[in-house]
Amino acid sequence: MGSATEDQRATDSGDLSEEVSAVERELDEHLDRLRETREGRSCYPFLGVEIKPPVVDDIFDDLRSEYADCSGRLDVIVDSGGGDIDAAYNLSMLFRRYGGEELNFIVPRWAKSAATLLVCSGDSILMSPVAELGPLDPQITEYNPLEGRLERFSPLHIELALDLIRHEFEEGNEKLAKGLMERLQFPLTLGGFRKYHEIGEQYVAKLLNSRMLSGDRAAQRASEIARRLARGYASHGFCINIDEAESIGLNAIELDGHELDYVWSVHRLSQKKRELEKQMRTQKIMDKIKELPSELLEGLPPDLVAKLPESLREDLAKGGSGELGKEQIP
Repeated sequence: MGSATEDQRATDSGDLSEEVSAVERELDEHLDRLRETREGRSCYPFLGVEIKPPVVDDIFDDLRSEYADCSGRLDVIVDSGGGDIDAAYNLSMLFRRYGGEELNFIVPRWAKSAATLLVCSGDSILMSPVAELGPLDPQITEYNPLEGRLERFSPLHIELALDLIRHEFEEGNEKLAKGLMERLQFPLTLGGFRKYHEIGEQYVAKLLNSRMLSGDRAAQRASEIARRLARGYASHGFCINIDEAESIGLNAIELDGHELDYVWSVHRLSQKKRELEKQMRTQKIMDKIKELPSELLEGLPPDLVAKLPESLREDLAKGGSGELGKEQIP
């Protein structure tokens, strides 16, 4: 016979699972309403997803099984912070196959970095008043052997560093300039980093020129927009809202009325679902830890305890089969 604690754990897990199911049903209802408002266009929810190569496989499976009869008209709701630029380009071409007649990207809140490249591949970008696109300058994580740590930077920083060195030489500060040069990485490595800019720039120019833009100056305008997105903003997190998107030449349209209502509801419900799923994962970890022998629980080092969720640390501190003394909790 199970203990009261085990029964409570099962109840907690069951309650969370039921909440997730309820949110999923509500999410599907709002997606159906959005489809009706959008004159029956098929709608693919790309929500809370980091763009990685395996995601391309998953979406290909989804589209083949669920969207084969979309009649060439496809809306894609995007909420993503970005990811791999090559995978984003591959996804762009995949969505175009299913949205051959009409392809629209809907952004309730975020389509940053590589996700910006993705939404530039359609006919239009529908944005809420608080939606954000972002610059395409790649973010590089590299080990710095001189400092003994990982550094995250944009190739734009290389240009700034070289400009600073030139300035110090011109000002006669030769010692400082040489010191800065000695701290730069191997020149071939720097050259490779600078080429990263061209990847995203070429991808987005090609996508814009072959779909969103048309006319005699389409290729020129596509190149101008691509260069602006890759090199024209001060930081990777720069907020490219609806006004900015329009000003640089993208076919950005502001959502309003029922379309905005349903899109925003889908966004908030998706957030709620992800939070509940996070709680479910935490609950499973808690259950597994509580099943450990008491001597293991008592011996957990403080630095490991500090990394556990606060609710779990409090629960373990109360005791139970494995008592964790409160003096161990930071």
